Amino acid sequence: MLGSVVGVRRLAFPPNSAFRDGDANQVPIPSQEVDVQLLRLAIAIVVPLAMLACDRPAPVALQSLSLSAQFGVAPLDGSAGGGGPGRIVFHSARDGTPQIFRMNPDGGEQQAITEGPGNAVWPDISRNGRLIAFASNRSGNNEIYVLDLSDGTLVNVSASSADDNWPRWSPNGHRLVFHSNRDGDYNIYTVNADGTDLRRVTNDAALDQWPDWSPNGKQIAFRRGTDVYVADADGEEENVRQLTIAPALDQMAAWSPNGKQIAFMSVRDGYPSVFLMSAEGETAENPAINLTPKDATDAASAWLSRAPSWSKDGRQIYFMSFRPSTGGDVELFVMNADGSDVRRLTEAVGEDGGPRSR
Repeated sequence: MLGSVVGVRRLAFPPNSAFRDGDANQVPIPSQEVDVQLLRLAIAIVVPLAMLACDRPAPVALQSLSLSAQFGVAPLDGSAGGGGPGRIVFHSARDGTPQIFRMNPDGGEQQAITEGPGNAVWPDISRNGRLIAFASNRSGNNEIYVLDLSDGTLVNVSASSADDNWPRWSPNGHRLVFHSNRDGDYNIYTVNADGTDLRRVTNDAALDQWPDWSPNGKQIAFRRGTDVYVADADGEEENVRQLTIAPALDQMAAWSPNGKQIAFMSVRDGYPSVFLMSAEGETAENPAINLTPKDATDAASAWLSRAPSWSKDGRQIYFMSFRPSTGGDVELFVMNADGSDVRRLTEAVGEDGGPRSR
């Protein structure tokens, strides 16, 4: 009986009749209609409960530049106003084409945010948790998109036929920095979150890529050639100076929240690894240190760690890595800022990369 399933108690009515509440004339209702009404009541209760139990935000289908809230995209803490500390965004190829995912700081509740066409990689999340910037080739070439989690709106903010990639939010959330070869060489650019006021930060024939803002928003660290450099965020080629000195590739710099240190990827030890240096740059007396050294017995080709990103309290660093323990897959890890207590966060087949927290 329905009553035993959903807790609806069958009312006692005179045989073959019943009465509608509020009916002054107390018109008899056949008992079969009572059963129908109870069935409708049960459906009204069971269906919403079932939907609630199964409810989860659905991935955003990147089909147009104006997406409806019907896709069920929610702010990272599930509230209307964003917020909620510590959530991580990253890209994952676990379902084939790389798309944007989110998870808790401990690796729990991993969930897709976007789905095709095209890929979606290298995400960054604004400080208020409402906006996610990422690169996607859905238009045929890599462009920078901004997704508003509160209503599903998607905007192409780079709008060029060039390779635009690696977006990073300014500390105040008003602008994005990214690298692009729109003028021939790869250089660093900034743009408003709505795609207006494009500005060029660097202008050099060398390869300028992988930018990141300083915590005060006044400087931008980036790769030039094979080293990490820094320049003023306002102006073009203003106060450019070199920070790394090793004769090897250094890139993917990430400024610590207090502005005192920079984590970056380097191959100076023979394999890509995450290093840490002073934000003033390294010297022969105070070189950068390797935070993710390989096991001494392993081949260099068996290890790769890159794309470091700080937790917002500056106590931990997230990064992507493959090593013997991952079976060849690139997975996400987290460690203390001194390189201790390394923990694996993902275990999916296919690359998980580009972690960013807020």
